[in-house]
Amino acid sequence: MKTNTESGSSPFTPARDYSFMSSSLRFLAFALLLSLSMLGCLSTEAFAQSAGEAEVALQGYYLGGSGQPLLDTSGMALNFKEFIPGVGLLDGNLEGYGGSGFHSGTNFVGLEQAPLWGWKWDFIGGDFQFRSNMVENPFQNIYTPDISGRGARIVVRRKNRSLQFFVGEETLLGGPRVPYRVMLPQLVLGGSLWQKVGERWEFGVRYMYLGTDSSVLTADSAYFFAGHNYQHWNGLTFQSIYHATKHLKFYTEATASTASSFTPSPVGQEPLSLLLGPAWDSDKFSFRANYVLQSTTYLPMLGTFVGDRKGPYVDVHYRPVKRVDLYGSASEYSNNLEHNPQLPTYHSSGETSGASILLPWKFSANASLTTLRLTVQDPALFGESISNNRQLNLNLTRPLRRHSLRLSYIDMNLNSNTTPQVQRFAELEDTFVWKRLVIGGAVREQNSKTTESTNTLFYRGSLAANFKRVSAYGYFEKGNDLVNKSIFTTNAYSNSMVGLSTPLRRGWSLQLEALRNKLLTDLNPENIFLFGNTGLGLNSELAASNQWSVFLRISKQIHWGRNWEGGGTIEQYTATHAPLVGSVRGLVLEQSVSGTRPAPNVGVSLDHYRNVLTDTNGHYDFGDVPEGTHEVGLNMEQLPADYEPGATIQGRVNVDPRAVARADFNVVRLAMFSGKIVAPAGAQVENILIRLTATNRYTTPYQDGSFYFYNLREGDYEVAIDPQTLPDGYLLASPASARVSPRSFTAPPRVEFELKTKPVAVKPVRETLQQEIHVDGQSGTDETGGSGKGGQEGAGRGGAGSGAHRGSTRGSSGGAGHGGRGGAGRGAGRGGAGAGAGGSS
Repeated sequence: MKTNTESGSSPFTPARDYSFMSSSLRFLAFALLLSLSMLGCLSTEAFAQSAGEAEVALQGYYLGGSGQPLLDTSGMALNFKEFIPGVGLLDGNLEGYGGSGFHSGTNFVGLEQAPLWGWKWDFIGGDFQFRSNMVENPFQNIYTPDISGRGARIVVRRKNRSLQFFVGEETLLGGPRVPYRVMLPQLVLGGSLWQKVGERWEFGVRYMYLGTDSSVLTADSAYFFAGHNYQHWNGLTFQSIYHATKHLKFYTEATASTASSFTPSPVGQEPLSLLLGPAWDSDKFSFRANYVLQSTTYLPMLGTFVGDRKGPYVDVHYRPVKRVDLYGSASEYSNNLEHNPQLPTYHSSGETSGASILLPWKFSANASLTTLRLTVQDPALFGESISNNRQLNLNLTRPLRRHSLRLSYIDMNLNSNTTPQVQRFAELEDTFVWKRLVIGGAVREQNSKTTESTNTLFYRGSLAANFKRVSAYGYFEKGNDLVNKSIFTTNAYSNSMVGLSTPLRRGWSLQLEALRNKLLTDLNPENIFLFGNTGLGLNSELAASNQWSVFLRISKQIHWGRNWEGGGTIEQYTATHAPLVGSVRGLVLEQSVSGTRPAPNVGVSLDHYRNVLTDTNGHYDFGDVPEGTHEVGLNMEQLPADYEPGATIQGRVNVDPRAVARADFNVVRLAMFSGKIVAPAGAQVENILIRLTATNRYTTPYQDGSFYFYNLREGDYEVAIDPQTLPDGYLLASPASARVSPRSFTAPPRVEFELKTKPVAVKPVRETLQQEIHVDGQSGTDETGGSGKGGQEGAGRGGAGSGAHRGSTRGSSGGAGHGGRGGAGRGAGRGGAGAGAGGSS
C-alpha cells in the first residue's frame, strides 16, 4: 500500500513507501482471529463470570488556513477490555482514519495477565509502546523516549521479576489532534529483564537491535539527524536503582553499543554511554546530582534525538521553614564526544536559583534567576558563536474572595554575537470563580530593546462554565507576543479556542472544539541541543501562518458483566481475580512431657477467612493462594478444648507462584486432675478456696467436697487449701498442701484433704473464780467484804492498787482477781501493785 501525502499538508507525514504496512495489517488480522478463536473455546460459565467495558468513538479533525489546502482526518476508534475468569484480560484497540490518505491509528489485540505456568503473560499483536526506563529514574534533566513499534510483544512477569520480548517496525505518533501512527523503515527487536532483589535494589538489562532500511536516505531523511545515519545498531543497557536509606537512592545506567553507518565517518565511535548519580528526598531537603556521558550511538531511533552530550548536573531544594522553599540548579554540557570535524560542537552552562515564600496576608511570592551561556563552533562558519543570556522571573499572587490575582515580571537579557537585546514583560492576571463559572483575564505590557525600542500590549482571556452535565469553555489571545520571539521559547502559538462537551441520548456524549492559531516563530535547531530532550523528530523551519481547525468527537461508554469492586480499574480487577497462585502448607505438633507428636483436628486459618483442619498426621494444606504476603495461624475459635496454643500463634509467609510456603505451629495437650475434701456431716465446704501455688489458678469444691482442675499443661504442681477460708468450728486433719503430676493420657491419683471438728477449750478465768470463792468462805465478814470490795474496785477500775488498800489483808486476792479478769497489761500491772501493798499490810 502506498500513501501519498500532499506537499505542505503536514510536516509530520512526509511522502514515503508504506509497502511493509500490509504485512503488519495481516499480522493484526491474524491476532484478531486468534483472539476470537480463544473466546469461542471458552465455556458459557466463564462468560457468565466475565466483566468488561468498551468505548466506541466517531471523531474527525479538520485543518485549514491561508495558503494551504484543507486537511481532514476522520474515522472511528474502538477500545474494548474483557475480563475472562481463568484466562485473563482481553484488550484491544482499533482505529482507522481517512481524509488526506489512509491513516491507521493504534491497532492491537492482546491477552494480558493470563496466569500460565506460574507467570503472568501478556500477548500483544499490533502496535505496542513501552518506556525505555526499566527502573525508576529520579532525574528529570535527561530525556528518555518510549520504544514503540508495530509487530508483537510478549511479557512474562512475577512480583519481583519480569521478562519481555518484542519485534516490530518502529512507529511514531503523528497528527496534530487525532493521533495516528507513522510507520518508519526501522526494525526494532530485543528483550529485557527486570529483577527486584530484596527490598532495596532493582535492576534491568535490555538488549535491542535497530536495523534501518536504505530507503530512509531519500524518503525519510527528515527523521535523521546529522551524525546519526546508522544502518545497524546493537546495544546492551543496564539500569539500576538502589535505595540505601529511606531518603537516599543511587541510580546507574550504562549502555555498550556498536553501530554501522550508511556513510563512512571520519572518526571512531564512542561505544560507552553512562548516567549515574545520587538522589536524596526528605521533607526539608532534596538533592539530585548526576553525570551524563552519552555518545551519538546511545539510542539512535529514527525521529528521536537523544544522547550526544556529556556533563554534570545538580539540583537542590531546601525548606528551612514551612513557608520558605529555596531551590537552585546548575549544569554544564557539551556534545560531539567523537570530535567529528564535520559536525558543530556546542558548549553550554546554566544556573538557576530561586525561592518560593508564603507571605503574610495570604500573599505568595516566587523569584528565580536563570543564566545560560552557549558557545557554538560550526565548521561551516568562521569563529565561534557566543550567546550569554539571563532571565529574571518575579511572581506575586494573592486570593481575594472569589478572585485569584497574579502579578508577574520577566526581565531577559539576550546577548548573541555581541548583539545585546533586552526584553521586559509585566503581566497582571485575575481569575474569578463563581459557582460553576470561571472567568480569567490577563494583560501584559512588553518591551523589547535592541537597536530600537518596541512597546506592545498583549491580552489573554478565558471562560469556562458547567451547567449540570454540559461544559463550555473558551480561550483567546490577542496582541504582538514578543515572548515567542526569544531564544527561551521556540515553536510557540498564540490562539483562540472555544469548546463544548455534553451528553447525548442513550449514553452518547459529544465533544466539540474550534481553534484558530497563529504560529509566530521558527524552529531553532540550537534549541534541540539546549532543551532537546523533547523527542521532536523534525529539524525544519516553519514560517508564520494563520490556521483554523475543528475537532469533533462522538463517543459512548459501554459496560457489561459483573461490576468490579472498590471503584478501581478493570486491570486491578483482573489482577485480583486472576492471580498467580502457590500453596501454603505446614505441620502442627503437640508438645508434651513425653515428647512431640502430630496434633490432629486443629484448625488453621489463612488471612482470617480460609480455614482447614489438620489431618491425622498433623498436616494442613492451602491451595491456590495468590502470590504475595499472607497471614497464617491457628484458628483460636476452632481450637479443641484439650489444646492450648504454643508460643507462636500466627505468622506471615511470602507465597511465590507455583511454589510452597511453609509455616509450622505447636500446640500443648492439656491435662486435668480431681480431688475431694472429706469433712464431717453438716460442714459447709463450698466456700473453701483451693489454689495451685505459683499460679493464678484456684477453684472451690462442690457440696460433696469434690473439686477439679482442667486445662493444665503437663507438669508437677502443688495444690493447697487456703486456711482462712475453712468453715467455723473445723480445722484440717491432713496436710494443707499436696503434690500432683497431671498427664494428658494418664489420670493421677485423686487428691484428698480432711477436715475435723475443732475441740471446745475450757476458759482459765472460770477456774480462778472458783478458787477465790472457796477461800473466801473460810474468812470473816470483814475479810469477805474486803475481798469483795477490793475485787469489785479492781474490776471496776481495771487496776489493783486501790482495791488492795481497801481490802487490807485480802488485797492480794483482790489484786489476783483483778489480774485474772483484767486481761490487759494495765490491769495486770496494777493488780500486782495491789498484791504487794496488801502483803506488807
